[in-house]
Amino acid sequence: MRRGLTALIDNEPDLIVCSEAATPQAGFEAIATARPDLVITDLSMGDGDGAGVSLLQDIRSSYEALPVLVLTMHDALRYARRAFRAGANGYASKQELGETLLVAIRSVLNGEKYLSPKIQLQRREM
Repeated sequence: MRRGLTALIDNEPDLIVCSEAATPQAGFEAIATARPDLVITDLSMGDGDGAGVSLLQDIRSSYEALPVLVLTMHDALRYARRAFRAGANGYASKQELGETLLVAIRSVLNGEKYLSPKIQLQRREM
């Protein structure tokens, strides 16, 4: 999955992947080294359920202004709420890759909040 995302992002003239990580600890270390403009993470990263939320909280503690986009298979509103409470700036579903992901990345980089269209629909239905 990471290779495909890297290829998609690196194919854009204004975007580049500066680092990758499989675990929250490796992700946090990569942030310190690479100093990215944006972090893309998953809620179920490496060490199991909740590991991505812990990484989000750690990022907020040390890099308060660093934008974070959650890209995940969890397409339920409750997961999105959890991510935003932990400090995410955007929430995208892995089922909505391609152009939708690029829109999410650019939105978050521009200081906007991003919520997957699939999750937005759930909000409207409530």
